[in-house]
Amino acid sequence: MGRPFILFATLGIFCCATAGANNIGTVYTNAKIYTANKQAPWASALVVKGEKIAHVGDHSSALAYTGPGARVVDLAGKLILPGMVDAHTHPGMVAASHDFLEMEVVQDRAVLMKNVAEMITSNPDREFILGGSWDNGTFGKTGPDKTALDKIESERPVILFDYWGHSVWVNSRALEVAGIDSDTQDIIPGFSFYQRDASGEPSGWVTESASSLFVNNFLSITPTVENELVGFLTYLRSMGVTTLLDAGNFGIDDETYAALSRLDKSGRLPVRYHASFTLFVPQDYETAISQVKALNEKYGSDRLRIDTLKIFHDGVIETRTADMFDDYLDTPGNSGDSLFSEEQLHSLIIKLSKEQINVHVHSVGDKSTNKFLNAVERAHETLGGPPPIRIAICHLETVLDTDFYRFKDLGVIASFTPAWHGNVADHNVISAIGDKALSQMRAQPMIADDAVVTFSSDITTAEGWRNEAANPYYGIQIGHNRQPIEGGANARYAPPRSERLRLDTLVDGYTINGAYQLGRSHELGSIEVGKQADLVVLNQNLFNVSRYDVHKTKPVAVIMDGKLVHGEL
Repeated sequence: MGRPFILFATLGIFCCATAGANNIGTVYTNAKIYTANKQAPWASALVVKGEKIAHVGDHSSALAYTGPGARVVDLAGKLILPGMVDAHTHPGMVAASHDFLEMEVVQDRAVLMKNVAEMITSNPDREFILGGSWDNGTFGKTGPDKTALDKIESERPVILFDYWGHSVWVNSRALEVAGIDSDTQDIIPGFSFYQRDASGEPSGWVTESASSLFVNNFLSITPTVENELVGFLTYLRSMGVTTLLDAGNFGIDDETYAALSRLDKSGRLPVRYHASFTLFVPQDYETAISQVKALNEKYGSDRLRIDTLKIFHDGVIETRTADMFDDYLDTPGNSGDSLFSEEQLHSLIIKLSKEQINVHVHSVGDKSTNKFLNAVERAHETLGGPPPIRIAICHLETVLDTDFYRFKDLGVIASFTPAWHGNVADHNVISAIGDKALSQMRAQPMIADDAVVTFSSDITTAEGWRNEAANPYYGIQIGHNRQPIEGGANARYAPPRSERLRLDTLVDGYTINGAYQLGRSHELGSIEVGKQADLVVLNQNLFNVSRYDVHKTKPVAVIMDGKLVHGEL
């Protein structure tokens, strides 16, 4: 039998049924329901039977559909959204970084060194120091040097991430423990490398994929990390996120998915979890697809699907490793690089299509994106039509004007992290790309062309969890305003202002479009008959409040597969 229905006056909920009425269905009425269904975007009532949505309409039609005896929940005008989809995040990395040490990001080198010294000396019992963050522009194009850290700490390894998490600054002891010396080969010179001093010795600055491999020497998925993983996923669900894509764990995929599988089998996995294998070193090119399949065979289930290849294709502007058509202004002769050639990418897409494995691509530079779009276009020609998989390119900080309109034509999904869209370009980025820094992360051309655009949190550290970067309503407000939360209406705009996105566009990107990216829009992402009953009941109508109060939105209840999993109803 169903549980007796409890009256919660604060939500204006009442009961018109006995305990057994749950078998007949539940009517949610007197609500503002944003369905994310373009054919009927708004409704005021819906019916849930079991795990599914059985009817969407108004109060009278919902009651007529269920008949006498239905349980009725009066939501007193509250806004309901579909369950949210975080289309790119990194829960394993968030959990593994739960005890990272954090410093305030500063530009002054003397202040930075003082902060580093305080961090190290105040943690005498740690076996090694792992933390961050430092500004990439502080040390210039050659990066920081190990000797500055050696003066503070020479006995224990010290590994400090930069602000964007794409390079690390390490001391001599860390290099020794990791086995890195003058004979160690760069993964891709100029892109993923160990910076050298005049004698050829590693100087202590490690970039991109090389930095991930380096840090893995000091990471493991312990029981504590596993508990942090549950905590982070439960937090996401409390924010209304019921489905996500894990966009990779950079060498610790197996350990991460083993932990998730244990959670899944014990009934402790709070969300639907799509996962990827990260292709971030050239050596894995030939075996990447088999590694995706092996991980899914080993750990996959209906709740945990390892069905995506994540290609870490280029770097970031801050380290001058994003693959650009033009040289960086402050490093003539360097335009960055990417992991694979167009021919290699084309071949990979064909193979992924045969195996029905989705692909998700990290691409920041305009040349990197152009190269991948060219590979997709060639795959259309080879296959005689669009590849039968979901292809998404994420970040897209710089894109050629002529490439914006290829996304729809090629069926490629554009994936953005709107919390970044309020970042005003700093001196480091302007020094690198000049005026291009004033037109970064442009989603509007793809949206206007009716391409599929998705949104995500893309956090990689526990610090991001603590400062609300994983909160979708923070992302929605920043994407709507192109301004950071701090400062409200007085905060600086990140140009161009024409890129301030509509609220419904942002919600669609977090719901129906995210479900499409994962190949699940037939069952998730919108409030439509026959789909899973994933519903988020909010404390305020984010469509009606001040544009600077959207981030104050919180779920009062989250329903997943028809069951209340957070809050009270």
